[in-house]
Amino acid sequence: MNRPLLGTSASEIGVDRDDREPIQSQIASQIRALVLNGRLRPQARLPSTRALAEELAVARATVVEAYEQLLSEGYVETRSGSGTRVAAELPEALLNAQAPKAVSQRTRPDMKREPARPFRPGLVDWENFPHDAWGRLLGRFWRNPPIALLEHNDAFGWLPLRRAIARHLFEWRGISCDADQVIVTAGGMDAFDLIARAVLGQGDRIWLEEPCYPTARRVFSLGGVSPVAVAVDGEGLVVAKGRDKAPEARAAFVTPARQYPTGVTMPLSRRLELLDWASEAQAIVIEDDYDSEYRYVGRPLPALMSLDSKARVIYSGTFSKVFSPILRLGFIVVPPMLSERFRQERLSHGAAPSLIAQPALAEFIGTGAFAIHIRRMRRIYAGRRAALIEALKPGDGKYYAIDASPSGLMLLLRLAPSLDDEALVRHLATRGVEARSLSSHYSGRYRESGLMLSFAGFTDKDLRAAAAKLIEVVKS
Repeated sequence: MNRPLLGTSASEIGVDRDDREPIQSQIASQIRALVLNGRLRPQARLPSTRALAEELAVARATVVEAYEQLLSEGYVETRSGSGTRVAAELPEALLNAQAPKAVSQRTRPDMKREPARPFRPGLVDWENFPHDAWGRLLGRFWRNPPIALLEHNDAFGWLPLRRAIARHLFEWRGISCDADQVIVTAGGMDAFDLIARAVLGQGDRIWLEEPCYPTARRVFSLGGVSPVAVAVDGEGLVVAKGRDKAPEARAAFVTPARQYPTGVTMPLSRRLELLDWASEAQAIVIEDDYDSEYRYVGRPLPALMSLDSKARVIYSGTFSKVFSPILRLGFIVVPPMLSERFRQERLSHGAAPSLIAQPALAEFIGTGAFAIHIRRMRRIYAGRRAALIEALKPGDGKYYAIDASPSGLMLLLRLAPSLDDEALVRHLATRGVEARSLSSHYSGRYRESGLMLSFAGFTDKDLRAAAAKLIEVVKS
């Protein structure tokens, strides 16, 4: 039985580790249910991510992701100094919705579920996933695991997988690294948390892009690091502004291949400028390269780390968008001089990610099947991207401006400053359309208005229908 972290509702929060639904989704769905049935009232304070993680015996990053999901859906809100609270105002459509069932009554995995609504982020095309080939690999290692796997104790992860990742990075991103520099992680949040603990200290300042990936901002903040919002222009993070605001910062977090969420690419001159600052300040640059393989014009651009001659860059990648979000695996590449520090940190704080899928993924990459999958999905996603752009054209220039990055799995619609993108997201939800607001990715008072539309997990037909609804809502 859980202690009453959520008042009288505490006993209703729990996790089922045998359920195929991800733990972060279980936590989010239960808190969502408590909000909808009135057990958690507006402005009720939720426990800290650390407290709830300890209570449920899960990683704090898992609770952070659950809170992020509720935040994006509008169920909770965060304010500086007051933690996470139930949203003061919930859309009428949410209050009238039927609450999800508790864990013990959750829909069985083999029962039909309501399909995702466009343009929900974080989805991939599941119909074209290589289920048979992947299933055979998993089954083979599960039925007859090698002795080395059973005796595995390397905190950095399965060595053959780390070798396969190193080869992939050399071929696709121009990064020359050894397997000893590669650390397998449980996704982006695990990577950011590990980096913060290994190379940053309490009170250290870190440049974060403005706007930026909210989860990164939250994870670093929870680790005691002080974020410094640095403006983004058409070439990514503005290094000169970072120098003005915090020249002594210990790190910079950037998404140079495709800035999240604006989609701009950092050119060579700006990349070299950033590396020069890092060398002068003896700082670390954290390169988050989350979906650069899906570039529809030319080859993927070389990584920032490939330009680094002073060992100032830590590279972070994930398989969630390139392969499958269910896998929950990612990786970081660290300079050789930091490898031992990261190893000790990993050994001291928590276990490495599950080994179940690592041998299968190593072979999937090593045989070339992974590269084939990426190329195939790139063609499919390019078609969906084109279909969505075409469907949105009737409103382009009238109600919004289509900002179509040449890479990635989403489009950005830039709205007039007079349009409230948060209100628009709520209106779209009543019409069966999901979107994320651009303004929610800012930390300061100045916020641009826009909509982020993910297209990867939906058919051309679904995208066209959702685009038509979006245009109608924006017109009204």
